[in-house]
Amino acid sequence: MSRKKTTTTKRNTRPAAKPTASAKAARSPKSKPAEAKPATVPKADAEAAKPAEPKEAKVRKLSLLSAAAAVLAESDEPLNCRRMIDLAKERGLWTPGAGKTPEQTLYSAIMREIRDKGDAARFRKSPLRGHYLAPASAS
Repeated sequence: MSRKKTTTTKRNTRPAAKPTASAKAARSPKSKPAEAKPATVPKADAEAAKPAEPKEAKVRKLSLLSAAAAVLAESDEPLNCRRMIDLAKERGLWTPGAGKTPEQTLYSAIMREIRDKGDAARFRKSPLRGHYLAPASAS
């Protein structure tokens, strides 16, 4: 007697990939025609209907690093990060976000700028530990 041959199929262990939008579009028949868009008022008529109002210029807030550089450029003495942040807030140059430690963020940004830009950086280290000065050319 002959034995019946059995075949085993290998199961796919990975999930099937999702079809792309173009593949879906190719498979699905177009059932609805494109709907007509509602008529719009020409731009010239729309502008004539509204009175012209002068647009207010948006005031762009400085980044923390730029605000600290501005504060430091006006100062005659070396400042630490916390003092630079306090002065930037007082002068309205910078408003704090949701971060809990802006002093550490500023310190890290200053150190990164000094490392990357070298003599062209907007900050330089002071002999006082943790304090910074504006570059000599800016004073």
